[in-house]
Amino acid sequence: MKKVSLLASVAMLISSVAFAAPSFADQVTSDTYSSLQDSNRSIESVTPFANVEYVVTVNTANLKDAGTDSNISITLYGSNGDYATATLNGSFEQGDSDTTRISTSNLGDIRKITIRTDGSGYKPGWKIANVKISGNGKTFSFAGPDRWLGDGGSADSETLFPS
Repeated sequence: MKKVSLLASVAMLISSVAFAAPSFADQVTSDTYSSLQDSNRSIESVTPFANVEYVVTVNTANLKDAGTDSNISITLYGSNGDYATATLNGSFEQGDSDTTRISTSNLGDIRKITIRTDGSGYKPGWKIANVKISGNGKTFSFAGPDRWLGDGGSADSETLFPS
């Protein structure tokens, strides 16, 4: 009889400890850290692990044959040390502005981007005029590369930094 009582007591103790307090992840994701003061610098309100919507607008140059039929993707590299990769939506025709919304973890400020073409389709060469990315209440602008991407039908990429 003592063995059953002892075993039952241990089981109750374990279940009360395991289910009594929320996990660390639950506490962190539900908390918002606001207005911390450190070395005379204010850290604005940040919700860790929150999703942020980044709006990516790609402007294709208004030059003859500047558009592409290739598949285009982008990687955003943030100041938080994270990155996000997405396929962009749009026609990417000469003089067009194509916008894609990317929902991802908070990357912080966008420090650089890598834009890629897979070189597929009819007339795969592509000339980017510029790229603008908005998120976290800020806008980051990137001048297009000084060259055509995917010219000749091969996959190609270019890493760009804010201008």
